[in-house]
Amino acid sequence: MNDPDITIPKGRGIYSLLLELKKDMCITVGALGEIKFPAGYYSYTGSARGGGGFGRIRRHLDVAAGRNPTRRWHIDYLLPHTIPKGVVMTTTDQDLECQISETIGSHTETIHRFGSSDCSCTGHLHLEREIEKLVRIVTNAHDIKGLFKNFIPFNIHV
Repeated sequence: MNDPDITIPKGRGIYSLLLELKKDMCITVGALGEIKFPAGYYSYTGSARGGGGFGRIRRHLDVAAGRNPTRRWHIDYLLPHTIPKGVVMTTTDQDLECQISETIGSHTETIHRFGSSDCSCTGHLHLEREIEKLVRIVTNAHDIKGLFKNFIPFNIHV
């Protein structure tokens, strides 16, 4: 993967990373074991409310590009097989990760238990076959009154 020429804004909040998986794959994901991932477009929703803030997104891009071999979270096992397509970020101190993820999941296929080991959500990874539809679903889920939302498309492998 080429390194996207992306500037990730400073701040904290909730993000949804948009990814493309070009072919069906079976991937071992830590304690979850082997998962079958159909080809398509995925949205992974996570929290960037901790110390590094939205810097976590840069870490995800480094894992996807093979520059960071550490596998700490479920998403780290999937990232090397994907092409990052964009990210939607909502700047907030509020704990909205599950609300946003569940809204996305109500319009897409949820990968069960993925990314939700620390909450009661069905999963924080969602599949959609069309990128345009996924972008619309994710940006709408992040459209929370009074909060700043930012969509950054990655101009790589498009």
